[in-house]
Amino acid sequence: MILIRSSNIVLLYLAILLALFVPPSQSILSHTSLLEQICRQSPHYHLCVITLRSSIHHRSKEDIVGFARLTLEIVNANATITLEHIDKICMQAGNPKLKKALKNCNVSYNMIVKVHLQEALNAMNKGDYKDVQQKAYVAILEAESCNNKFKNLPTSPLRDTNRYVQNLCSITMSIVDKLVQPYQPTSI
Repeated sequence: MILIRSSNIVLLYLAILLALFVPPSQSILSHTSLLEQICRQSPHYHLCVITLRSSIHHRSKEDIVGFARLTLEIVNANATITLEHIDKICMQAGNPKLKKALKNCNVSYNMIVKVHLQEALNAMNKGDYKDVQQKAYVAILEAESCNNKFKNLPTSPLRDTNRYVQNLCSITMSIVDKLVQPYQPTSI
């Protein structure tokens, strides 16, 4: 039961961080049209809007590239927090099967944070948007691999955080897709 609450604490922490960075409405209004169009075409509309609106005021230039970079930075920060969280849960775990699953997840999240997302951010800086999509997709697979490690256990303490990482990577891929293909604004 403590393990389930731990993942909820991480999600609550992230929600509080997002709430603290909600920008003034004037800042939002200037970018709403593009943000809405981008998020409407993403697989997770509400998460996309909440994520981008919560951090939009930290950017001086908001465009598709800026939104893509922003989602990558947010998923990287979340995955880093998850990696730290895995270490804490692993130290508390008494069940050897749970401990083994968490150690495997530690490997997956090390790859997500230190390899795939870093390479995606580097590719973003170079304008290699196909590579950004590939790295985000591999990060999704790593989070899914972590989730699968808990199949023979009653619960997964990382189910929600894995899903969050996967959904943010999906949003990133959706945004970057507009850079790979010519962007066609939707009518409002």
